[in-house]
Amino acid sequence: MTASPTEPPLAGWRVGVTADRRADQQVDALRRRGADVVHGCTMRTLDLSDDARLLEVSRALIDQPPDTLVLQTGMGLTMWLDAMDGFGLGDRVREALGSCEVLARGPKAVSAARRAGLEVAWSAPDELFAQIVDHVAATGGRDRLFLQVDGTDEEALAAPLADTCGEVVVVPIYRWALPVDVGPAEALVDAVCDGGLDAVTFTTRQAAVHLVQVAEARGRRDDLLAAMDGVRVVPVSVGPVCSEAMRSLGMTGLVEPERARLVPMLDALADLAVARSTS
Repeated sequence: MTASPTEPPLAGWRVGVTADRRADQQVDALRRRGADVVHGCTMRTLDLSDDARLLEVSRALIDQPPDTLVLQTGMGLTMWLDAMDGFGLGDRVREALGSCEVLARGPKAVSAARRAGLEVAWSAPDELFAQIVDHVAATGGRDRLFLQVDGTDEEALAAPLADTCGEVVVVPIYRWALPVDVGPAEALVDAVCDGGLDAVTFTTRQAAVHLVQVAEARGRRDDLLAAMDGVRVVPVSVGPVCSEAMRSLGMTGLVEPERARLVPMLDALADLAVARSTS
């Protein structure tokens, strides 16, 4: 686990990757930094853009634009508009959204909104959904709010907004599920528990949730969480949303970059490796 000054910063480190999207990019970047990589994808994206429910919600939005739209992810907005373009309703959805207040959870959602020609009125400073809930409550609630969910529990996301809003309409664009083949994720769990990894990276909160679910199904939840203490195995988070979920699951000693992006996350892990090798 110790790298010499002439070696890549992660030489000697064995790093687990849980990602689905952009996994190859992450694996390549880790290898360039000298790491030996084990990929155990813990999730897959189920595309709901052809679902009749999304079409129904979109038509309702066109007929009666909401006061406010909450955007959780840039990917979600892009998938939504692409789907409506396929139904010939994209321009009408954009027009309806252009007349409402847009609140965004983070910079990716802000960027996607701007690409779509939407003006973002406010974005959560720490990219936390709870901050959106607090902002809506502090600014008087809303009569009618549309919520683009991020693939996790719809009811859990909508409920706190419903406390201060007359109506909360969920926009379901995708949801997360376990991989069809959980074998690689199971192997990753065993590697963590048996001392075969130095770090594990998480680029979404659901990846962490699913890893713990896989461990629980194997009867190794406690072993997994005990190992991921920042000493035996370093849990590496892409940003505050992910970190919040990881800590709530019981992971400790997290590494998190100042900027919630893939490359800064890998750089933060590399900095830790260098610091340990020189201490």
